[in-house]
This record gives sequence, structure tokens and C-alpha cells, in this order.
Amino acid sequence: MNKFTDHDYDKKTKSCKICGRQFKSIPKSDDCPGLEIRIDKKNETTENMLELLNRYLKPGAKPIAYQDNRIYTYSKKRDVTRYIYSLKDTLITDKTLPRAYKNTQDMPRNPISLRQMKEEKLEPKPETKPIGIIGNYGLVSGTITLKWEYYYDQKDTQSGDGLNYITKKTLKSEYSLSEGWIKKLGNPDKIVPNPHYKKSPPMKLYQLLRVRQFLKDNADEYSEWLVKRNKIVLNHRYNSALKGLYIQKLKYQNKLCLKCKFSTFSDDGVLCQMHPTGFPTDVPNKLYCPDYEDNSENIALPAGNREHRRWEQGE
Repeated sequence: MNKFTDHDYDKKTKSCKICGRQFKSIPKSDDCPGLEIRIDKKNETTENMLELLNRYLKPGAKPIAYQDNRIYTYSKKRDVTRYIYSLKDTLITDKTLPRAYKNTQDMPRNPISLRQMKEEKLEPKPETKPIGIIGNYGLVSGTITLKWEYYYDQKDTQSGDGLNYITKKTLKSEYSLSEGWIKKLGNPDKIVPNPHYKKSPPMKLYQLLRVRQFLKDNADEYSEWLVKRNKIVLNHRYNSALKGLYIQKLKYQNKLCLKCKFSTFSDDGVLCQMHPTGFPTDVPNKLYCPDYEDNSENIALPAGNREHRRWEQGE
């Protein structure tokens, strides 16, 4: 590691021949870093920023400059962590993470963060991957912790509320998940104090996007589970007496919707493949979904039922 030493003063330029720092008079202090003083550029970083870039120095790596501003505030102090290194002389710490960047200007394409998506009521399209991350330090339970902000290409987003969080109670009531299913889903993404009752246990929150992806990955098993629980994806406004006549058909459609490879949000913001409690009321009556399959011929229904004939004709 370079050590601070005496400046090689040039009387004509009134600057150090090594670091380039300007002086009003002959310098007496030994605060020359031994390298050019400047701001780090693209594909460069200081030692104190390595963790935020998910990197560490290679053995024997040598600095190429020393970071400071125009008034040389930092070069007057001994701080070896401000030496600048080329990213070529570093290695990635966690290879499972997307590439880390110093700022969005260095990222490819048109980056948008998960935080921005949530504010704009967007979410990543299925099976898309982040284009990069940016690290920041935050205070968690009194401890300074490194956090990653994930960024996606704006072209890989769609309308939706998948970045919101839902409670364990919602997992059971809306998605019909049992304790066994919730255990399979994994630990909650957030644990926060109960906003309604201070003495109650903390609330367990699950990211909706992760929940839906989990159900998509387990669509076969989940569709069977919903059939057993008598839950229906297609939620039509039937008379309670008539609804029982169609339950077999709706159960069959339930499986088809859950296994649909074109799972996405409807115009009303409902993810039909994962959402067991609702779908636009004109489906399948007006054939909103191209993957809807009419299985009427396999189901015995009263032939003289007027409501049944109107339903089959899509009225």
C-alpha cells in the first residue's frame, strides 16, 4: 500500500509533480499520497466503496489514484481507504447477486427500482431478471446494515400491485393457504409491530410478488388444493341456487386457469392464475380469456334451465 510522503514541488506550476495538488507556497507537510489526486471514474472504485459494489481486492492489487475534490479536502488527511482501484483488480463477493453499480447512470438500458415501481403501481413481468443493484447502508434494529436496491429495465415492467405486502391472515383468507402451505412458502419478508393493537404479536408480512411466483411454481399442486377447498378462480354472479349446478365446470376451469402459461394481470389488475377470489364478471361469458375452455358438453345440467342456456350462449 502506498504511504503518504513528501510532495515533489514544482516552483513554476506551484504544484506537486506526483499528485498534482496546487499550493500557494512551498508545502511542508508530508501528505502526498504518491499518486494522482482525482475523482474516481467509471469502472473504478475506492477501497471504502468495495462492499457497496459487492467486491473485494485481489491479492497484490495496486491503487491507480487517490480520491479527492478540487479543494483537496481529503488529501490533507491520512486515509488509505480513499485510494482508487480499477475494477479489473477486484473480485465479486457474492456471485448470486446481479451486478452492483455505483449509480443508475452506469447501468445499461432504462433502469427503474422496485421502490419506484411500487410508487407507480408497476411490477416486474414474469420471469424477468433485474439488470443491477445499488448498495446502501441503513439502520436495522440499531445496527448499520448493507441493503441492496434492485433495478429492472422499464420495458420489463407491467401494471400491478405485486410489490405490496400481505398479512398471514390474507394468505389464509384470500389465497386459502393452510399452515403447511405457509411453511412451504417460507419466512415472511417483513415483521412489523401491529398497527392496531400494541400488545398484540408483531405482524408477519409477505411480498405479494413472491407469493404469486410461489403459487405459479407450484400451480399443479395448488390447483388441486383449491379444488379440494372448493375455491373458484372464476367468480361469476350466479344465483346461489344456480351456482351449485355449475360447480363441476368451474372446478375444471379452475385447474386450467391456474396452469395457464399466459398468467398475467387482467385490465382490472387481477392476476387470474394466482387470484382464487375473483376475475372480471364478464369472463368467460364474453370470452375475455382466450384460454377459457367450454366444457359444457361433459356436464349434466337441466336442459330446460333458461339461465343455463343464456350462459352458454355468452349473453
